[in-house]
Amino acid sequence: PETGPGALGYLAALGFGIVFLMAASLFGGTIAQSVVEEKQTRVVELLISAIPVRVLLAGKVIGNTILAMAQILVLAAIAIVGLSITGQDAVLTGLGAPIVWFAVFFLFGFILLASLFAAAGSMVSRQEDIGSTTFPLTMLVMLPYFLVIFFNDNPVVLAVMSYVPFSAPVAMPLRLYLGTAQVWEPIVALIVLIATCVGAVLVGARIYQNTLLRMGARVKLSEALSRA
Repeated sequence: PETGPGALGYLAALGFGIVFLMAASLFGGTIAQSVVEEKQTRVVELLISAIPVRVLLAGKVIGNTILAMAQILVLAAIAIVGLSITGQDAVLTGLGAPIVWFAVFFLFGFILLASLFAAAGSMVSRQEDIGSTTFPLTMLVMLPYFLVIFFNDNPVVLAVMSYVPFSAPVAMPLRLYLGTAQVWEPIVALIVLIATCVGAVLVGARIYQNTLLRMGARVKLSEALSRA
């Protein structure tokens, strides 16, 4: 009886983590590459002559967020059908609320990362240089994922990770599934995530606007933030 919940908890952490990791890495990288490609081909100069820079950024973030959320819905549907067919009704019932919370946390977590990936892409003008600006963001996605996986049976570490914006989309739904989170905790964690998301969007928009037309060498972060 003790190994069952533990094994299911590990699988839940693995499932939540893989979905968030793959979506954030895949779509985040795609956003950064599209920004650089538009700079290389000078398409961005035509785009910003027709629409404001912030609107262009919003379009990229919203478009990729919709695609990512669609992916979540498809995977959730597959999981529900699979659990129903195999007679895992108890597991399905236990995952109901955590999956809903995961979708909510995923939404804001993805917007946070998408804005930063777009900003990171705008700081370079060559595809070969993308890694130099997106690597820190990739680590912000991967490190929390592995921490949640490795410490899924450690309530203290998991509680801390559930409030960290970059790991909350994985850690908080897992705590809800394991029954170790109080009713108010996901609400507080979500408020923290939304506040961080707003800050990231504002910072990302500033960097994006200040560096989008810069060509040549990589723009330093300090310059990207301060340039008028």
